[in-house]
Parts: sequence; structure tokens; C-alpha cells
Amino acid sequence: MEGFFTNIESKKYIEWHFSFQCFLSFVGAISIRNRGEVKMTTIIIIVLAAYIVIAVFRTRLLHEVLNSLHLENINKILTKCDDKVVVKSRQALSNYSDLKYFKDNDCFEQVKSISDEKLFIQNKLMSFLQDNDFKTRKLYKYVEKRLNKYIKLADGYCVQVTYITSAGNNKGQRTIFIPNSRIKEIYNHPEYLMTKGEFNKFKKQKDKEKLENKKHSFYDKVNSIIDFANNSKDELIVKSKARMLDDLVQRLFDRTINNIQKIKKLDSDEWNMFNNFIADIDSQVRKIVEDDKRISDYYASEDFVKIKETCNLLTQSRKEFNEYIDEKAQSISQLFGTRVVRNETKNEDTYNYVRAYKKSITPFTAEVSSSVFSSAENNPMGYIIKYFYPNKSQYKEQIYKLKLLIEELETLKEAKVIIDNYKKDYDQYIQDVPKFIIENDEDGFYSRLGLTIVDEAILNVEYKFTYTSNGGMAQRSFTVPMNEENIIELIHGLESKLTKAALAKEQRAMMTTKLRNHIKERDNYTCCNCGNSTHKEPNLLLEIDHIIPVSKGGLTQENNLQTLCWKCNRSKGSKLI
Repeated sequence: MEGFFTNIESKKYIEWHFSFQCFLSFVGAISIRNRGEVKMTTIIIIVLAAYIVIAVFRTRLLHEVLNSLHLENINKILTKCDDKVVVKSRQALSNYSDLKYFKDNDCFEQVKSISDEKLFIQNKLMSFLQDNDFKTRKLYKYVEKRLNKYIKLADGYCVQVTYITSAGNNKGQRTIFIPNSRIKEIYNHPEYLMTKGEFNKFKKQKDKEKLENKKHSFYDKVNSIIDFANNSKDELIVKSKARMLDDLVQRLFDRTINNIQKIKKLDSDEWNMFNNFIADIDSQVRKIVEDDKRISDYYASEDFVKIKETCNLLTQSRKEFNEYIDEKAQSISQLFGTRVVRNETKNEDTYNYVRAYKKSITPFTAEVSSSVFSSAENNPMGYIIKYFYPNKSQYKEQIYKLKLLIEELETLKEAKVIIDNYKKDYDQYIQDVPKFIIENDEDGFYSRLGLTIVDEAILNVEYKFTYTSNGGMAQRSFTVPMNEENIIELIHGLESKLTKAALAKEQRAMMTTKLRNHIKERDNYTCCNCGNSTHKEPNLLLEIDHIIPVSKGGLTQENNLQTLCWKCNRSKGSKLI
């Protein structure tokens, strides 16, 4: 026993060691005086004393552990019985349940709080037993056993139910143990504690929440496509693919934004339809981006660099022509308006669940009411003037620009034919170009070789009227393409709004296709300045020039018109030649 104490590591136990030595000395003195009579008593006392001392040390070690875990009050929290209930019949005692306890006492939240606290203690003790610095201590086994008992007590909530008669006699009792798992189950199913009326109301609310969650999960899918398209669009190599993305996302908006919100049932067949539709749009959007990445990789490859170097001489010879066509394209943008970016879903998403998609559109788009839409369909030119040309004081300038627009568009159309012919000149230098490059980005391919390209979007200018119902279900639109015929009709419509005096100043013939061809034929398709002609150079771009510029009062009449090649017309500007 003495050896046991010498092995105790903690210095705080020295006083107990000393006390026990004094006790042994006292017992030894008694034994010497009464050897025969007190021998057995001495042994019992020694054993009892040893047990007491060991118990004290075990208790002190347990307290040390609990203090280190900040669980000094564990005995107040973990008790064998958490609550006591009295019932008035044996049947009530037999049938008493956890649900009745919670309903009668309205105490589930309190029990849940106690259960959570116990669960925290349980996890803390289990974690401690896994690994700690006390395992090497002599009395650790006792501590381990006590902590396991605490862990068992921490698992749940205990209620002692007692049957006491009206006369005050105790006729029996039983303990209801409610484990943490059961408390968690009831917490996840609050309907267990509800009346039938409360349950029906709860069920309706839950079904509503499930329906909303399902709707939002579909909106998340839509938003995922929108985010991907927004992030990818500006990086696209093939700009025509951006318009394809626009069309796909617009289809996505038209079918889903407000239609999803109108579904009323969780088991509706429409969910599968929307899911398949969204998945199909997502697949197409990603394929566009993947194909574009494939094209981008080719343009960064050594194969394309070699082709470009081979075509460099041809590109240099066409540099001035390319610059001139680019100037014409910019001129049209300035005359008719530049494309703008707006949030397409800003006004169409009634419920504001879908993120905005940035779409490049013509600036000439009017969103109108149902009645205006119908009227505009019957009188498109009148409503184009009303919505897009509201300022009468600017009519003179706008008429001039529209007349010039006709000429510029016609020049670009002829230039496009010549550019298509130029492409054939490059073919002799091009070898082993992947088929998917020409199929998906023919214009981009030749543009990167140095040949200017006329964007079809510039030639196909249009005014657009759209109508969207309040709920977003009905969506209608129509466009008026600004071809030569419609531009002339628009000019006449604007001229009809002018006073006679103002109209007299603006009344000039327009440069129609018929007039252009007549002047070229009259001049034998030959430049009146340098003498070059399409007979010598089949791909020569010829333009019709006002000898006295319109800006200086010149009229669009045969005697003021001449044929010039693009080089001479470019160098002339507003000069007289």
C-alpha cells in the first residue's frame, strides 16, 4: 500500500499520503498493546481506510477531469429523472406516452433545449475518451467508467409517471425514456403534436413550401444557364454565335419565366416538360460555347499562323479597300443608330426570380400595349414615325440621313458580292483547313486572314414592336425591315409631315437602285475620274457620286451624277471633281 502512494504523481496528494501514514502508525500502536484481541479488527480498519483513501483520490481525479472539460455542474444536468408526472388511473399510467407528455405540458421546446445540452455533453465526453492526457494516471479506469455512465445518462430525457389515487395512495409508477433520436424525430415532424385542424393547415403550408422550393429549383436551373451565357458571351470568337445565344435564352425566357410560377401542383406533368426543355436549352448553349472554344483553339494554332503568313501579301494589297468598307459600315451605324445592351428580363419577369441576361438588340424596339400593337400592325410606317421619329424639328436632318442610308446600304451590298469573289483568291493559299471552321465561322476565318467582312446585321436593319401581357404568358412581336422600299416609304411619310415651304427645300429625287444602275450603264461602268472600269477589273467597286455634293445644294439628278470607283470617291470627299 505504501508503494502505491509513492507512485502517485500529483503533488496535491502528498497530504493524504502523510495522513494515511499517521493512521497506520496509530493502528500499529494499538496492535502492539492488544495483539491477540484486535488483530482482525485492525485488518478490517486498514482495508476500510485504504478504500476510503482510494475513493477520495478517484473522486478528486474525476473532478479534475470534469473541471478541465468545464463540466463542473454535470451532476445537476444529468439526472436519472428529468421530470415527474402524476396520473389518476391505472389505464392512464399504462397508456402514457412521450407525445401525451409533450401535449399536456406544452414543453417540447424546453425538452428539446435540455436534450441539445445533453447531446453536447455526450459528444464532448465521447471525444474526450477518444484521446486525452489523463490515460496514464493510475485511477483513470474509474474515471473512464464514470464518464461512460454520464454518456448513457446524456442520451435523452426521462419522465417518471406515478399513479396516485384521489386518496393519496401510490399505486404504481413507470419511467418513460425519450432518446435523443426520438426528440429529433418529433422536432422534424411537428405535426405529431398537432390537432387534426392544425395538421391540415400545416400540411397545406408544407405543400405550398415544397411547391415553391420546386419552382425555385427550376429557376436555379434557368439562372445557371443565364449566368453561363452571360459569362461566355463576351468571350465568343464567332460573334454570330452571340446572336444564337440570344435566341436560345429568349426561348428560355418565353417558356419558363412566368409559366413555371403558374404551376399549382407538385405532381404536375408540366415539371417533366419544363425539365426536358431546360436541359435541351442548356445543352445547346454549352455546345455553342464548346464549338467556339474549338474554333478559338484553331486560330491560336501553328497551322493557322502558317496560312495567315502565306496570305499576308494578298492581305496587304487589299488593305485600303478593307479600310474603306469599314468606314462605310461605321457610317451606316452612325446614320441608323448603334446597337445597345439592355436587361431583357427586367420588365418581363413578374416575380423577379430570374437574373437579367444582357442581350445586344437594335435600338429601334418599342414595347407597346395590346391596342397599340394591333394598330401598328395595320399601319406600321405611321407608328414607326410616331415612336421613333417624335421630334418634327429634326425631320429635315433625318430625311437627309435616310436618303444617304439608301446609298450606303447599296454600296455595302455590292461590296459584299465583291468580297465573296475575293475569298476565291485566298483559296489557292488555303490547305487543310478543318471543315468545322468554314462551316461555323467562314467570315471570321477570312477576317483573320485580313479580308474585311460585311456583317449581315448591318445590312438587315429593322424596326421592332413588341407586346408582353402583364402575366408574361402572351408575347407578340413584329418587325419592319428597312429595305430600300420601306426606307423610301418612311422618307415620304416624314416629308408629308413637313410644311410646303420646308418640303420644297427637301424635295429631291432619291438614289434608288434603278437610278444607280442607270448612271453606271450610262458611264459604261467606268470611273469618270481615273478611267478604270469593271471591264478591266471585274471586282471593281463603283459608286454614284454627286458632282455638286448634297451638302452644298446638289440635287439627285442625272446631270449631277457620275460614276466613280471607290478609290476616287474616297479621295474626293465633298470636293468638286
